[in-house]
Amino acid sequence: MTKGIEKRKEKRIRVKLPIKISYGDIKITGETENISRLGAYVETTKEIPLGAGLEIGLSIPIYGKDSSLAGGIRCKGSVFRSSLTREEGPVKYYGLGIFFTDFLQQADRNKLSSYIDFLVLKEEEGAREGLNRWRQKRNVVKKPQSTEQGNTVECLSLLKQILSRLEELYRQAKLQNKAK
Repeated sequence: MTKGIEKRKEKRIRVKLPIKISYGDIKITGETENISRLGAYVETTKEIPLGAGLEIGLSIPIYGKDSSLAGGIRCKGSVFRSSLTREEGPVKYYGLGIFFTDFLQQADRNKLSSYIDFLVLKEEEGAREGLNRWRQKRNVVKKPQSTEQGNTVECLSLLKQILSRLEELYRQAKLQNKAK
């Protein structure tokens, strides 16, 4: 298998959304690191095994003009990735890749999908703006040199020509002195 090739079916968006996860007696509150229509990545201090079934609550913030698209989302999910990501003293952090398996209501799926669409659009707009700024900087025409700078450059060029001519005259004079 070739490394570096994206296998995901949906674009992941880096966004910190409040999330609540329930797995048996384990209750976790935190934030997503990234999310897509199919799942999310979360870092927790609790280890949850691969394949574990989860109850998930997400909170979509108010965005755009339609505030009805904001609010809580409830769904079920399963852990498809669980690995130790770092240790800070006695505290261990685990990265959980969560696949959304079922939304409790179609409206919840639609809320998430609309929010992801909004974020993708914003990300694309930001990329276009950045590219345009880069192009503008690249295409900036150099300002013509000031008259003073132009005169200085011209004077230096003339001095080089004079020096070269003087060196030539000196060599000729030397040759003439040797010939005498």
